[in-house]
Amino acid sequence: MRFAAVIGAGAVLAVLAACGSNSIYGGGGCTPTATEVCMVGTTFTPGNRTVAAGTTVTWRNGSGISHTVTSATGSGDTYDSGSVPDGSSFSHQFMTPGTYPYYCQFHGVNGTPPTGMHGTITVN
Repeated sequence: MRFAAVIGAGAVLAVLAACGSNSIYGGGGCTPTATEVCMVGTTFTPGNRTVAAGTTVTWRNGSGISHTVTSATGSGDTYDSGSVPDGSSFSHQFMTPGTYPYYCQFHGVNGTPPTGMHGTITVN
């Protein structure tokens, strides 16, 4: 009986470890920087980023689920990452000053402005 209790406790610890920061709505796999946006759960963090013209912005997925980074209706620049799985990233260089809304095709809605999982890159 003691043996079963030890195995049971080990199994509980293994399950708790598996539910760490990279669980389905986690987000421990990314920390935003001046040119990096994180995909956390079903949000982009930060949602709005301002950069200088010529800057490459990287979106890093640390959420445990796949996302896209897709230019929204009315954006002056067209880009689409395709599916970005957990632990992967997508980068895009913004050359021209302007405001560039984007969204996730899986968790957002394209519109003016987009809703759900969305964000904006402002280029000065």
